[in-house]
Amino acid sequence: MKPNRYVPLAVVIILVVTAASYALLSLPDSHSTVTLSVGYPEEVDESVVTDQYAFQLLATEGIQVTYTTYYQNPPLAYKALLTGQQDIIYDETMGSLTSGQDTTCVGGYQLGGVFLAMTGDNITSPSQLLGKTAVDFGPGSIMRDLNDYWFAQAGIPVNTQHPSPNSVYLEASGGDIQTLHDLESGQAQEIVADDFIVSDLQSPSVNNSAHNGPFHVLFYAPSNIYTSCYAVRDDWLSNPSNQLVLEKFLAAIYQAQRHFISNPNQYVTFAEQQMPETSTQEIEFASTFYPALLAYWPYGLYNLQGNESLQVKYNNTDEFFMTAGVLTSAVANDSVQPYGVFNKYFELKALQMLGPYEYPDESWVTPTFASSIQDWVPSWMGTATSNATSA
Repeated sequence: MKPNRYVPLAVVIILVVTAASYALLSLPDSHSTVTLSVGYPEEVDESVVTDQYAFQLLATEGIQVTYTTYYQNPPLAYKALLTGQQDIIYDETMGSLTSGQDTTCVGGYQLGGVFLAMTGDNITSPSQLLGKTAVDFGPGSIMRDLNDYWFAQAGIPVNTQHPSPNSVYLEASGGDIQTLHDLESGQAQEIVADDFIVSDLQSPSVNNSAHNGPFHVLFYAPSNIYTSCYAVRDDWLSNPSNQLVLEKFLAAIYQAQRHFISNPNQYVTFAEQQMPETSTQEIEFASTFYPALLAYWPYGLYNLQGNESLQVKYNNTDEFFMTAGVLTSAVANDSVQPYGVFNKYFELKALQMLGPYEYPDESWVTPTFASSIQDWVPSWMGTATSNATSA
């Protein structure tokens, strides 16, 4: 990281933190400090780097987030929540739905599907993976659930024991860096990863037979289901003080999304500082790709309308997990008491604190994009106006 980048970043943070819009989040007692522990399933990447900015906003309001805990896989992060090691986790197991535990999904910002399946060896159809190896984060992760779902939809058998000529071998690996290495080294012929990985495989110097390419996108994650959320234990949530902290936590998360959607250049500078080993090319790619993909989403997940409403997406998510073999029957949202599997109340309070947000008129905010915002987002939350031409 070049030293001269720190000065403009500090100025940006000061300006944003002192903005009147975030003054709405002041704590009742500004002299007290609340400590909040937050866990993540893997290392910092483009999917969650915006949270680091949200934590800086919270610190100015007396909420100190301890955010150094990154686990080796999603099931470990969820276990840390259950055992009380973490107050909030970014959950990629959807444990509130799939495990029957007394935990609740209380918010999230990834409206679009952020995972995809990449193949090497010029494989372009699922049947070509028979006898081959596919790697993901392993059992209990949404990445494994997606592999099970995709292959079930395609009618391709899988196994988790060893390579077999009549099925696809699903092997547990790690995060994006590890699975990408598995693909390029030829250890695996299919991986499930965050979709910004596409930018790392586009160059002709990489996308070739010497690196076990050519590479192709075989599957995209469906965008009409829930694949991740912020989850809390119900016993923690029953404390009124924790509820207030949670509302402010979610407000900071959505404020961070809004800031970086409107200021992609500042996102690049901030992300470069937080992820010094990540290429600038990959960060720049994500700065506009993720807002356009709805992976960066400033309106939360559970207070939308139309085909993005909580009930519609909940039903779709039930069907997804049944197809993947994780659930044997549908699970009702109110099956977890007293807050449900997904609870929209705390997110609603956070959004009301922030007020409306209008998308910037960037090139990717097309009339189609703006129309989708109108269909999905209640008018009091915000709008999108575009002068761009539809692609």
